Amino acid sequence: MDKAPLFLTAAFAIAVSVFGSFGCSSSDDSKTDDDAFAYGPRDPVARELPAELRGATWLAHLEDDLLPYWTHPDALGEPEGNFPTERYMDGTSAPNHARRPRMLGRQTYVYAMAYALSGEPRLLELADAGFRYLLDAVRAPDGSWPEQISSGGTPISRGVKSAQDTAYATMGLAAYYFVTRSAEAETAILATRDLLFDPDRYFDSERRRIHDAMSNDLSEPRDMFNAQGSELVAQLDPINAFMLLVQPTLSDADRRQQFLDDMTTLATAMREQFWQDGIYWGVDNQKGSYGARHVDFGHTLKAYWMTLQIDKRLAATPFRRLLDDHIHTWVDRAYDDAGRWKRRMLGPDRDEAGSDWWIYAEADQLAATLSLIDDRYLSRLEQTTGHWMSDYVAPEYSEVIPSINPDGSPSSDWPVTDTAKCNVWKNGYHSTEHAMVLYLVGQALAGEEARLYFAVEADAAEDFVARPYFFEGREVARIPGDTRRVGTRELTQVEVRFRDIF
Repeated sequence: MDKAPLFLTAAFAIAVSVFGSFGCSSSDDSKTDDDAFAYGPRDPVARELPAELRGATWLAHLEDDLLPYWTHPDALGEPEGNFPTERYMDGTSAPNHARRPRMLGRQTYVYAMAYALSGEPRLLELADAGFRYLLDAVRAPDGSWPEQISSGGTPISRGVKSAQDTAYATMGLAAYYFVTRSAEAETAILATRDLLFDPDRYFDSERRRIHDAMSNDLSEPRDMFNAQGSELVAQLDPINAFMLLVQPTLSDADRRQQFLDDMTTLATAMREQFWQDGIYWGVDNQKGSYGARHVDFGHTLKAYWMTLQIDKRLAATPFRRLLDDHIHTWVDRAYDDAGRWKRRMLGPDRDEAGSDWWIYAEADQLAATLSLIDDRYLSRLEQTTGHWMSDYVAPEYSEVIPSINPDGSPSSDWPVTDTAKCNVWKNGYHSTEHAMVLYLVGQALAGEEARLYFAVEADAAEDFVARPYFFEGREVARIPGDTRRVGTRELTQVEVRFRDIF
């Protein structure tokens, strides 16, 4: 069935004659907001797409290169859903049995998004198992999240509960909610939001930003890394981990507006308190210090990507001028002439080549998003995604390695008994999101429908709000499938097809 666009835009004008379709940089000081790029769907690319830019390539990458590592028997935990935080390169268990809730959340995300891309029922069962374990065994009675737990779920306190850990634990709930519309998941997500924006808990009302962390009893703010400043990730990661994904699909209109207002507040804080000279600096009182935490292309490009996606949802597009003036410069600078993305800035005009998997994925995702409105990114994206396949995909045992040298070679010779692919920071989140974004963008570039799978209660199958991940788009078909029991619920699979993704 044809449906109205999920996000109505003004007339989509492509100002090719002056600025290019995404508003190329200009030195004309008279340029106004009306001259900046416009949001809206693009025409298909008028040539045969290379394999690297086709959606089917990324579905195959998910199935063949990524999922074998996450469906390995040792990945599933005992009970299922109690996913181990550390495993070896071949997928087998490592001796450290402690769990990090943020990694439980990320692995639940893997299964939920892999289900959304494939419709494979077993992946939905694993997402449900992760969701249940997070909610029943991990989350504290006050709605907060411990930094670490034992293999049996007992909290291991280190005295702080960080906003970043909170965001990524909630990522699992958000991904599960995205595909199932679980009311129980929605309630827990809203509780996390309320905790982060509570002025008596995580929210700094004076500075309009989220504290890095709270004491274990949530009674006082804590400086997470003794930097005597505020962390960018405390503002950025709640957006990308759960807020942007769930905002348009929340069941209550007031809550949808609240989340949009919240994300605007965080994007404004990032712009006013962390941004300088085009860079989103990792700590607000260390702007200009290139050796400080999180000064890299990953955090800066992700901050631009999140700001761009938020701006699409705001009628006044308040960040459009910031994006138009700076986003191209920083994507250009992050690009290595060898066809890969760089790791970090070392000074005003010096960068470090080579990259880490998550930085590379974030750069690809932003470039892919920009390619929906500006053809200049297509040739670069073809090169960088090709190098992702050739450089990062592990030659043995699947998934991707954590880092590469400037020439694309692995940055280390990891033995099989290393945990470089699955540890307290690396999991399947970035590689799975990378596949999701490149699939959706590839289908849009080809002018083909993108298909995602959801599983909802039968009475919601015809009218739940479906979205193409972080993007805007137009639903063109909705096809109910089989109903099966998943955990405690009877869920009907629904295939939804989208066009005009941007």
